[in-house]
Formats: sequence, C-alpha cells, structure tokens
Amino acid sequence: MSDDDLDVDRLIHTISTTFDRHIVELQPGAVLSYDAPSWQDTIVFVTAGAIELECSSGERHCFRSGDIVCLAALPLRNVRNAGLAPARLLAVRRRARNDNLTG
Repeated sequence: MSDDDLDVDRLIHTISTTFDRHIVELQPGAVLSYDAPSWQDTIVFVTAGAIELECSSGERHCFRSGDIVCLAALPLRNVRNAGLAPARLLAVRRRARNDNLTG
C-alpha cells in the first residue's frame, strides 16, 4: 500500500467518537430505496462488488469496488446491485453531538 492508498479496513475497524460507520450489504438483484436524509453528510465507499445508482430521470451510473461516492444531493430513485456478486458499502458520517454510541 502506498501513502496515497485509502486504508478501508482501518476505516471499518477503527472506533471513533467523531464518526459513525455503517456497512450495507446488497445481494445480487437487491434494491435499496433511496432516502435522502439518511445519506446526508455521508461518504460512501464501495468496498466489494458494484452498485448502480438510478437517478430520478432514469439515468443510471455504475460504481465498483474502490470507488467513493457522496449520495447527498443526488436526484436518486434507488441504489441497486445489478451484478452477480454481493456488493458492500461502507457509509461514514460525522456523529451527531447528542449521539452516545461508541462505534
């Protein structure tokens, strides 16, 4: 790993009082309905497989393992795993000040 590489494993396993992390697994053909407020201030790392983002216009965009996406403010209908293998997303966002979870 070079100094420029992102250490996703470290992101997944590091406990932080500043950031929440959530792993979403999508089996082949699974669709995740898009709820914009749930993704506010969230950075999404595609850590396995591939996802397809379907925009409200019907336009679709594919993101694969290693890609980083910010879903907030995108006019999305849903997130879909159109591939043959499971897709895994790591969602990281700043923890709310009143959130007492420990990661």
